[in-house]
Amino acid sequence: MFDINSLPQLIRRDIEYGETNLPPMPDKPPAVLDVDPSWKRQWLMAKTRLVEGSLPDITTWDTKRREYLARYLALAGFAEMELIVLGCAYAATHYEMPMAWRACLLKQGYEDMQHAASYITRACRISGADYWQGVENQAYRKNIQARHAILRRDLGGFFVMIGLHTEAYNAETNIMEPFIFDPVLARWVPNEIAEEAGHLTFLYPAMREYLHSGSPEEQARRKRQFVADNDELMETHLALNRNNAESFLLGKLGLDPSVMEAFAHLPQRTQFIYRTIGIEEEYWPG
Repeated sequence: MFDINSLPQLIRRDIEYGETNLPPMPDKPPAVLDVDPSWKRQWLMAKTRLVEGSLPDITTWDTKRREYLARYLALAGFAEMELIVLGCAYAATHYEMPMAWRACLLKQGYEDMQHAASYITRACRISGADYWQGVENQAYRKNIQARHAILRRDLGGFFVMIGLHTEAYNAETNIMEPFIFDPVLARWVPNEIAEEAGHLTFLYPAMREYLHSGSPEEQARRKRQFVADNDELMETHLALNRNNAESFLLGKLGLDPSVMEAFAHLPQRTQFIYRTIGIEEEYWPG
């Protein structure tokens, strides 16, 4: 059984604060969301759900469905911790970059660590299990480790894996419903969306600067590698996320199939991202 007091005080205080001090809901989207229209749309959708009070009461769910939700949240927390948080720490300590970039990466890692901690803890609250001790299904870790070849190759690989596939694409494909099912996470979702958009206020300009640094030959090489890495992750990482959403969120949690519609927008999303970070059309796939 889960006992909040079993967690180290250093993180327990933050978790307890987040569960008892819910953030206010602004009347208008925060200005930081202007960096990306997809994140702004996600924020407005979340606010609509919260204001309308149309959230389901999971206390009426049967035990199996609550366990499914809990495991999904726990795995989402572990994946965020082991891919994004540790990925930011790896990049900040292994790659050459301006000091301001290192500070931004560590801030991003800290904020996403808080997201991960909240997902894991709320999963424990829902199920009574202590997911902080681990999750039996290890497939997610194998999937994360498979991404390390790109993530840990160089700064460009990090930008594609983390900048694009955990921040930029998620603004389009993020399925909020499982997080909004929990009353605490639901109130924090708009705040977390604003934080994700805040990460892009750094990542978009940093990726653009990376792609346009060095000789013309080096810039061309970086852009070609960037697009190739993104194509590979579209066929592996993002496709896996989509398959998992179909099999688990629709098949087990019983979400409406309409939540999958965002994946149809990926070509347009890719064009928006490439224009934003300065990859010319001559480098685009196809």
